[in-house]
Amino acid sequence: MTDGGVAAVFDKRAENYDKHTWHVRYAERLVALAGLVEGARVLDAATGTGMAARAAADRVGPRGSVVGVDVSAGMLAKARGAANVEFVQADATALTGVADGSFDVVLCSAGLLYMAVAPALEEWHRVLAPGGLVGFSTMREGFPLAAGVFRALARDYGLVLADPAAPLGTPEKCAQALSDAGFEPADVVVETVAFSEDDVAHAWEAHTNGPHHDEVAALTAEQVRDFHDRYRTALAGVDRERLLNPEVLYAFGRKR
Repeated sequence: MTDGGVAAVFDKRAENYDKHTWHVRYAERLVALAGLVEGARVLDAATGTGMAARAAADRVGPRGSVVGVDVSAGMLAKARGAANVEFVQADATALTGVADGSFDVVLCSAGLLYMAVAPALEEWHRVLAPGGLVGFSTMREGFPLAAGVFRALARDYGLVLADPAAPLGTPEKCAQALSDAGFEPADVVVETVAFSEDDVAHAWEAHTNGPHHDEVAALTAEQVRDFHDRYRTALAGVDRERLLNPEVLYAFGRKR
C-alpha cells in the first residue's frame, strides 16, 4: 500500500479509532517500557491520534518536547490539542527537514505494520542523538488470531494476504532489524494486550480498512457479504482466551 493509500485508509478510520481502547493501552505500555526521563526530546512516529505522544508528554514534562508525525490528516485532526506536543503531517520514514541527532527517543506504537521496516529504522537512527533510544511495538507473528482467521478465509476468494506482523513478529526478527539499521538491540519484551469483545466485533472493519484494504476492495459486493458472514461464524469458534489476549512485542535499541 502506498503512503497515499495508507493515509486514505486511516483518514477513514480516524473517527472511531480511539473507541478501541486496546490501542491506548498498547501505546501507553510502550511509553512506560521506554523509561522516558524529564526533559527528553521525543519523536512519536506514526502517531495516529496521538496516544503515545500524549503519554510521552506527561513523562518528559514541560522541559521536554514531543513531536508526533503521521501521514493521515484525519488522524492528526483527532490528535491535536494535547499539551506539550507538536503534531506534523509527514512520512515518518522520510523526515525531510529534520536535522541529524534531533531527538533523544523515537517511539512507534504499531505503526511499522504499515511501513517498510528497514527505511523507517534507518531514518529514525539518523534523527536520533548518539546513545538515543528507539522503541517500537508490533504483534507477534500469527496474532491477533482474528487476523489469521481473516487471512485463511480470504484464500477462498482468491486473495493471498501476507501477515503484516511477519517482518518483525519474533524477538529474533526485532533484534536483527535493529542491528541491521545500526542499533544495539537493548531489549524485546513479550507480553499480551487485552482485547474486549467490542474490539473483536470491530475486527472486520479493522481488516478491511487496514493493511488488506486494497485486496478486499477488489471483491464484488456479494463476495464481501459472504466473506463477512463466514468470518463472523468462524470467529465464534475460536478459543476466547487466546482470541482476546494476543501476544505482542515491545522492542528497543540504542544508537551506537
